[in-house]
Amino acid sequence: MLRAVAISRDTVGSRGLYSSMVTTAPGGRTRVHHHGPCETSIYILSGRARFTWGPNGVEEAMEAEPGDVVYIAAEEVHVEENASTTDDLVVLVTRNCAEGVNVYRDDS
Repeated sequence: MLRAVAISRDTVGSRGLYSSMVTTAPGGRTRVHHHGPCETSIYILSGRARFTWGPNGVEEAMEAEPGDVVYIAAEEVHVEENASTTDDLVVLVTRNCAEGVNVYRDDS
């Protein structure tokens, strides 16, 4: 995943907002994780995303396409994945925290 952080504590001195553009290669995915106390909004710019969530991060699933907005609640254990094997997934991520908080729940 390529993450271009636009707004954060480090980039502009934000105290409560984080925003970044994230590009995920075809077939790429995150580890099982959550974002601590941060709520997250993900706007799909291009590509096709697949999200899983639940107690272990994989029990429920949904897909999203360009123009969709996905909400991830604080502490929600989940996985973000590029559902395409040929095209990049590009999203705009915004959180109500000043930093990119990632708490990993797996050992990989």
